[in-house]
Amino acid sequence: MKKTKSKSVTYDEIHDNHATVQRVEEGLPVMEVVEFAKQAGFTTDELARLIQIPARTYARRVAGKARLKIHEGERAARLMRVYDRAKQLFVTDENTLGWFHAKILALGGKTPLEYAQTEPGAREVENVIGRIEHGVYS
Repeated sequence: MKKTKSKSVTYDEIHDNHATVQRVEEGLPVMEVVEFAKQAGFTTDELARLIQIPARTYARRVAGKARLKIHEGERAARLMRVYDRAKQLFVTDENTLGWFHAKILALGGKTPLEYAQTEPGAREVENVIGRIEHGVYS
């Protein structure tokens, strides 16, 4: 297996479905997810839970600087995409993380993190962000 140097996920890539598909199929490097989590302010346990990997498995992947399996990478890419979309609106990581943990009436009283556990849920979180951007009461 040919080793390729890992590169960070850029803003354009996380919002470019074609590039994201390729990165996820290759196996998203777990260290990119670790860097995202540090910047965003997610704890290791929280991130493992959000991408639905047992904490011990996640820790082993990090220790081995492994790549995520497709379904794990897909969930991580979804989280990064939605987080980045929210950060465009809320500007700082602190504000964005605070919003992600707030119960939102438009999401049935769930937090955006809870709601974005599925792709349709993530799309609805992005819709709520769009409504907030346009001043539509949500």
